[in-house]
Order: sequence, then C-alpha cells, then structure tokens
Amino acid sequence: MKQVFSVDQIRRAENILLKRQSDPDELMISAAAAVAEVALAMIEVQAEPRLHLLPGGGPEQIPWEPVHGQTLLLVGPGGNGGDALYAGAFMIEEGQSVHAVLLGDGKVHESAVNYFLAQDGEILEEFPDAGEYNLVVDGVYGIGNRGPISVELANFMETVYSMDIPVLAVDVPSGVNADTGEVPPGTLVRLFHYGPDAPVARQKVPTHINATATITFGGLRRAHAVSPACGEVMLADIDLAAGDGHGLSQELVQVHMEDGVPPVYASVVVRPRQPIHEQVGQSEAGEAIQDIGQHFMALDLEPRPEHDKYSSGIVGIVAGSDAYRGAAILATQAAVRATSSMVRYVGSVADMVVQAAPEVVVTRTLADTGRVQTWVHGPGHGTSETEVAELADLLTRPEPLLIDADSLTLLATSPELRAVLALREAPTVLTPHKGEFERLAEVLRSEGLEIPSAFDDPIGAAQALSEFCGCCVLLKGRHTVVAAPKFTHVINAGSSWLATAGSGDVLAGLVGAHVAQSYAEIHRLPEFFPDINVPDTAVYTQVARAVVIHSLAGYFAADTAFGTAPTSASRIVECISPATAQLTTERFD
Repeated sequence: MKQVFSVDQIRRAENILLKRQSDPDELMISAAAAVAEVALAMIEVQAEPRLHLLPGGGPEQIPWEPVHGQTLLLVGPGGNGGDALYAGAFMIEEGQSVHAVLLGDGKVHESAVNYFLAQDGEILEEFPDAGEYNLVVDGVYGIGNRGPISVELANFMETVYSMDIPVLAVDVPSGVNADTGEVPPGTLVRLFHYGPDAPVARQKVPTHINATATITFGGLRRAHAVSPACGEVMLADIDLAAGDGHGLSQELVQVHMEDGVPPVYASVVVRPRQPIHEQVGQSEAGEAIQDIGQHFMALDLEPRPEHDKYSSGIVGIVAGSDAYRGAAILATQAAVRATSSMVRYVGSVADMVVQAAPEVVVTRTLADTGRVQTWVHGPGHGTSETEVAELADLLTRPEPLLIDADSLTLLATSPELRAVLALREAPTVLTPHKGEFERLAEVLRSEGLEIPSAFDDPIGAAQALSEFCGCCVLLKGRHTVVAAPKFTHVINAGSSWLATAGSGDVLAGLVGAHVAQSYAEIHRLPEFFPDINVPDTAVYTQVARAVVIHSLAGYFAADTAFGTAPTSASRIVECISPATAQLTTERFD
C-alpha cells in the first residue's frame, strides 16, 4: 500500500531537491537510471517467441519475434522527454539499439538529446515501422496536463498496440490527467496499416497512451491509483548524487504533513503473473524499484475462547424482492462466509434465503428483528414506499448502516432521506457504482454542491460525497475508491472478473459483516480498557479490507487449472473463505 500525492505536492517536493542540485540535470539523471532499468527488464521479459496476427490481414497467424534490444523513444519537450533521452543513452551503454522521435515541435531538452546523440542514439524524422521495435518508451507529456496526444501519435500507437509491443510510460501515460486519471475523448483516424478500402480502416482510437507499465518517482500520482492506462505501476525513489538520504519520497512525506490533509493510499490486490518489478534490481538512486502491491496487515478472524454467535458482530441484511430474489441470497451467503457471527435477514423472500443458507435467522419486518450491530439495506430490494419507510427507520438507528443499490436510488429521489442522512452521526457506508453515484450526485449538484464526475475524477468524487454526508463512500469498479473523512484507499482489484451480475450484492453482505464485527469489537473495548474512547466511525477502517477479500474472491472464482475463465457471483461467494484465509495467514504484499 503506497501513499498517493497530488501534482502540486509532487512539484513542491521536486523543487526542494532541484534547488539543491549541483548539476542542472542531476535529478533527471537519477530518474532516467530507473527508467532504463525498467526498460531493460521489459526487454528481458520478452524472451519467448510469440504468435501474432498480421495487422490488416486475415485469420492467418505468423510467427513474430521482436528484434532484441531495439527501443523507440517518444520524446516530448519537457522533463519527461529528458528522462527518456537520458534513459535511452544509458540503454545504449548496455548494448541496446535506441531510436527517438522528437515530438516537441522543435523543443527538446538540449543536454539530454546531446548526451543521447553522443552515445550513438539515432533521431528519426518521422514515425518508423513499429514492427522493428520490441519496446516503446512514452516520454511525451508526464504530469503536465497537456490534453490529448496528437492524431498522428494516436494512429501510430494503434499499430503498436495491435502488434502487442510493450509500452513503458515515464511518470504518467501521456494524455492521462495525473491528478484525476481522466482521459480525453477518442478520435476517428484512418489507421496506417489498413488499405483505404478496408471496412475497419477508419476507427475511433484513444488520444492517450495505454501503457504496459509505468515507472514513477518518489510517490504515486492519483492517476496511478485509478487509471487502467497506467498498466503495472512501479515506484523508484530519486535523490541527488550528494544527497543526505532524504530523496523525493521523504520530501513528499514532509510536504504532505505540512498540508495537513487526509492521506490517500493505493494498492493492487492481484498482480500480473510475471510482474515486471520482480525483474528489476537496484536503481542508481539506491532504492529498489517497487510495485504498488497490497500491504494490509494480516487479519485475525478466529473467534476467541469467550466468543459466541452474538459477540462477533451480528449483521442484518434487508434485501431482495420477488423480482430480485437472488440479491438476498447472495448478500446473506456472503455475510455468512465473511465472519463467524450471526446473520439476520429481513424481507419478503425469507423462505428462499433460509433454504440457501440455513444458518441465517429470518424475519419479515424490522420490528420483528432482534439485536443487530450493522444493517445492510438495498440490494435488489425495491423502491416503493415500504422501502422508503424502512430506510428512514434505519437512518435514525445508532448502528452502522450500509446503503446499497435500490436504497441509493431512494436517496437520489427523496430530499427527506438525504436530509436525515446529512444529520446522521452513526457510521454510514454508501456503496454506489459509477452510474448510481452520478444519479445521486446530479441531484446534489442541482442543490449547489460541487461534486466531480465519478467517471473523470473518481477519487475527488468519492471524497466530495463523503465530506457532504460525513460517511464512508465505497465507489465500486476495477479501481474501487473507499473515501472516509480521515483517509482514502484506492484498491485495484488487479483483474476484472468481478464485473458479473450479483457481484455487488456479494460485496454488500461481505462489507456489512466486517463492519459489524468491527463495531462489536469497538463496543467491547471499554470492558478491558475503561479509559479508551474509540469512535464508532473507526469501523470505516475495515471497509477497504473487505474490498480486498472481495477482489481476491473474484480472482479465485475465475481461476481454474487451465487459467482464468468467466465466473459468477455464486462462485465468488464460495471463494470468500479461501480469500479470507489468504489475507488472514499472510501479510499480503
């Protein structure tokens, strides 16, 4: 788990080092050494010959093996272009062949290009045949938000992608907003490698670069946490040659402390089978290049000797309807497998729930339900006046409340419910996907709140909603954002197998059970520590852990003896136990 920083924080921390450097390019050379190291590792990873579809051809496959050591640099006018050129020069010193295309409209980092040429690097006047290369290095834009890449570059990159040539981005893939992860709209182009009469010659292509891997320095930018365009993200600290050991990472920590803002963290749950960072040794900066793996400490979910079915957090699931019976079953089964404590169900499909999970204690109404330590309301439950009354009741109760699916729709359509939510002091977790988030956000924007788009700035969007309602917002997706008043976690699932019907119902039950357990533990603390005062909102710290378990379960559900394959929500439920064991028995990093 790594801390995430804003562009402004990155620039301020860099400026501290830039003012201390004895040579104008000292810090750049430190960064370039890390770029070269990752680039060399990416070339080495490609040792296996591959079969490749001939671009523009028919179904016939041809053997294709990249030329060893042939790298193309895409060089912009700023510091990232300088990083790329110096890195290319270092690669030439290691026996590689490196070419560069200058894309700065006549502007280029002069000392870097001179050093590149002095090492026999070759400058090309136009885009070459992409098939001549086995690595492309993106050094065009970096963290400066310069908008989309050119149409010509977008066209060339489509050829690169189609030939499965790996792309290494320096700092942030060009065209990706470093502070939000937002990418510009695509553009229609006529692709180079198709004939003019080919029906697919004109295609809409992205105007940002999609990287296989991204190497960044000192600390992560927000885009690394939320943008799939970054690929595998690696982090290297950089410092001055005569530094005191306090490189960019240390300066970033100091800048963040001075700002006094809640931290943002990023992590990846499932990494590539052959992660590039494992091929990398030590950079000249003196620090190992790392990926942004998961670093949650191991869980201990085994009940203690004094525990019973009531003491580990009873969760109440209010879900399902005649139209969506499966939602109730999935949410309750997930809760059953998440913890050892009791699960209660309230709703109209109680008979089906107890058939699927006989451990669940069922009732038809809230009034008939016994003690509950966290409520989950909404999965497949409906939006009638009955559900409005239930949610209004639960919003006034002191126990934590998770609001999901249909109940998020109720919040979007009822100003009365939103007013109660805004005044609620008990812990509340909202679990929208981006569409649900935007429906609620549109209403709040019309009432004067400034909430960024969940599609363009997921971190900022979740934080804004969290601040408004004083709650925890779990914005679902491949990159899930968990925003609470005092921290934000972004969890990259590492795979997209969770994109299946019912997966969100599983997550609701899973998170609800973990919040209930945390709530029970908090309220048992005064028995042992009479002077301690832990706020109930401390339960928010368990939400990200539950998301990690859900992500692992999704991957395990898709994993077979022959590789990964499509899966289902019911299989994800069955994989909660092994996923929990993975996080329980190891420090998952």
